[in-house]
Amino acid sequence: MATVKTQAHCLLAGAAAAAVCAWPWAQGSLAADFIHHTALAATIGGLADWWSVTALFKRPLGINAPGTDVLRNNYERLTTGLADFVSNDLLTAENVMQAVGRENFAKLLLVHFAQQQNVERLWQTVRPLAQHALRSLNTRQVEQLLLSELPKYIASLRIPEILVDALQKAVANGSFNGIWQLLTQEAKQILHKPEFTALLKGLAQMAEEEYNKDSLLRNLFVSGQAAKLVPLFVQELEKALDALADPASELRRQLDNWLLARMEDYRHDIAFADWLNSKLSQLVTAKALAFKELLQTQDVDILLTLLQKRLQLLADSDTEQSRLDGALKELLLQALSMQHDTVYDLVLAKLHSYDRDVLIAKMEQRVGDDLQNIRKSGTCIGGLMGAVLFIIATMGERLVG
Repeated sequence: MATVKTQAHCLLAGAAAAAVCAWPWAQGSLAADFIHHTALAATIGGLADWWSVTALFKRPLGINAPGTDVLRNNYERLTTGLADFVSNDLLTAENVMQAVGRENFAKLLLVHFAQQQNVERLWQTVRPLAQHALRSLNTRQVEQLLLSELPKYIASLRIPEILVDALQKAVANGSFNGIWQLLTQEAKQILHKPEFTALLKGLAQMAEEEYNKDSLLRNLFVSGQAAKLVPLFVQELEKALDALADPASELRRQLDNWLLARMEDYRHDIAFADWLNSKLSQLVTAKALAFKELLQTQDVDILLTLLQKRLQLLADSDTEQSRLDGALKELLLQALSMQHDTVYDLVLAKLHSYDRDVLIAKMEQRVGDDLQNIRKSGTCIGGLMGAVLFIIATMGERLVG
């Protein structure tokens, strides 16, 4: 900056010297008059720009005129405006997410933990915390809390109503079509199994013997012919199964309506709700207590093994990586949105941590060359404008004269 500033001073001094030196001969020589007016205009332009540039950072010649020492007099307003610009326009959550959106956080995480020393460093931090958590775990209190509070919490979830709603929507939307078709296919296979055929024949023979004793239907049976009814019975069952698998059949419609009606009954069945909530509570409690026992019997190093397995699963699955990347970015977006005001306070506090004079000096150092170049440009432009005006004025005088 010193070199550019020196050049600006020299240029201004040269213009002023030329104006002074040419002044005694300005009235008698056109060339001297031209030099005098051009140098004088350059001096005026250079002085004006020197005043403006200097007034940004200090008082020129110690003169406390309006518009001088601009940065120091408006320091609070400038720092507040800068902090507001950074937080509300520059470092917004959207801008930050746009900048990092191309990065895959999951892959970055994998690259970091691909180095064994990073895994070991993490485990050195986590292991004491895990050991402390296990040592301080009050298992009896946890068990009592699970047994007393978990049923209340599960009951508050209203799972029976949710289950009934889901089943009703599944039936109404035809989501059970695949299940009914699978069941009918399995049922048809059972119909043609030798064991089932033998069972039907045995039942037909028993019916024949019973009806031949004394029955209104005994005329339907002829000795030894009852087994012939089995294929007809199987054929009718297959028709019924086909109708069950067909969503447009009357049988299927009646079955769906019956299921919807039964589910609506279960919605208001307190005994069913209590039974389901009880079973869920027992299941969750058993799983939680089993996990508690596992924690008590296993060394905390098992967590390191689980972590390594999870990292390996993540490395082998693009789907898992995409899911983790999305979750991390969503978490970052929420954190940035929640900490919006913190960014403003942080920037403002950082600016206020600097000494005002030191910060202004840093700013002057950063933009000093550009500002001194403005001074040089002002001197040159002033001289050029002075020369142009002199030529115009001289030509005007000659024409008028």
